[in-house]
Amino acid sequence: MVIWKEKSFEKERIAPRMLESLIGMYHRHQKYMVLFIAVCLCGWFLTPYIHIFLGLKLGLIVGWFNYWLLMRRTQSMTRALAENRSFYGMGMPFRMGSVLFATIIATQLPEFFHVYSMVIGLGLAYAIIFLDFFVYSMYRRKKFLKREG
Repeated sequence: MVIWKEKSFEKERIAPRMLESLIGMYHRHQKYMVLFIAVCLCGWFLTPYIHIFLGLKLGLIVGWFNYWLLMRRTQSMTRALAENRSFYGMGMPFRMGSVLFATIIATQLPEFFHVYSMVIGLGLAYAIIFLDFFVYSMYRRKKFLKREG
């Protein structure tokens, strides 16, 4: 029984730190996505390729919504594991449904939304996450090596 209490105490210590780092990472990604949406807005207003930039913006917004859903489910899963509760799935049907909804919008309104740029916008949200992970890990590695010697 004592071993179980030590493990739950360890989980209670680790879970808040994990949530803080996840929330900080999400806020960093949020800034990049807002920047890309602003670029899409500038392209929409300043270039004749309106439907391409609207498709990119639609894809980015749906990708951001999917990322928000995934982050929210990850936070609830982390809390549930720290409190030894069960948790439900990660919300894949909702995320697939939002992508399907965006695809229906883009195919039904081709004069406003470019379908291929919408798909690129969906992938751009995950590319932002991947590039931020790569850059931030290089930054942390450089900071660690500088501290070591």
